[in-house]
Amino acid sequence: MIKSDVTCPKCKAGYRRIELVTRPGAQGGFRCLTCDHLLEVLNGKTEVAFRLTVQPTKPRNNGHSPFSN
Repeated sequence: MIKSDVTCPKCKAGYRRIELVTRPGAQGGFRCLTCDHLLEVLNGKTEVAFRLTVQPTKPRNNGHSPFSN
């Protein structure tokens, strides 16, 4: 088992990353739960799990909602 920390470069959310090298996992990608930024492409060779551990700080209100399109 390999443990590491990952920080989203876009919103600064923090994640704990756990990789099980003895188990195959799913292919695909992991995106930030807060801002949807692609954090890692997964090849499926190992099982990888992410857990949000640090919520990003709220940006100053500049009249724009971060959740509207």
